[in-house]
Amino acid sequence: MNKERRLHDIFVVIFLCLGLVACSSLQQPNQTVTSTNSHTLKAAIVDQLSLSHPNQTFVKECTAILEEAGYKVDYYKGEDVTVEFYRNLPAFEYDLIVFRVHSTYVQKYLSLAMFTSEPYSKERYLNEQHRNRVASGFIEPYHDGDPHYLVITDKFVRYSMNGSFKDTLIIMMGCSSMKKCMASAFLQKGAKAYIGWDGLVTAEHTDKATIQLLKQLLLERQTIAASVHEAMKEVGSEPQYKNSLLFWPIEAGDIKVRD
Repeated sequence: MNKERRLHDIFVVIFLCLGLVACSSLQQPNQTVTSTNSHTLKAAIVDQLSLSHPNQTFVKECTAILEEAGYKVDYYKGEDVTVEFYRNLPAFEYDLIVFRVHSTYVQKYLSLAMFTSEPYSKERYLNEQHRNRVASGFIEPYHDGDPHYLVITDKFVRYSMNGSFKDTLIIMMGCSSMKKCMASAFLQKGAKAYIGWDGLVTAEHTDKATIQLLKQLLLERQTIAASVHEAMKEVGSEPQYKNSLLFWPIEAGDIKVRD
């Protein structure tokens, strides 16, 4: 009887041990799924300006700030910035995009134009040129013989970009980039907020201001409004043209990019 009792106890212990192993093996996949589903922050530096105003110091500092804040960073040099690049940009699902690109307000189209690196051609993108989504642009000061480039307008952002942004923060570094037409186009496409300049700005000054802006947004974890204010306080308005960074929409001022 005692022998049978001991055998019974041994079987019970083995059964319990096997049960614990089974529970552990069942719980492990759930833990793996949780870590796999965690969102990886992604940022892009779109550096069309590298063709005319290269600044590797800016690129390195910008990348370092983004990486310190936990972002995986993709860098696109000037030659990469084409009409098709802009068209497919939403599909990359970036959380933050820094557009270091030439931009100018085109009165004819009542739109901000963002430059590509592609030489202008009347034969390309005929349908989109007819619809004022793609146009011709030149970089000022213009001299006879200077190249014209393909540019995209806010209509291109609204109607020709594929897919939608996923609450992306847009930082637009070019001249006159804080135009409501372009800001609202990006917001319509799913962007969370838009930051840009209210007039002309030199490459040197926009580089300095953007570095300060990113530090405030991502390292100091300030709101958008506070970050723009502190960046302008640190570097000042554009010294030649007296222009400043602004953000849109107004209610985005209370947003913190990093909680």
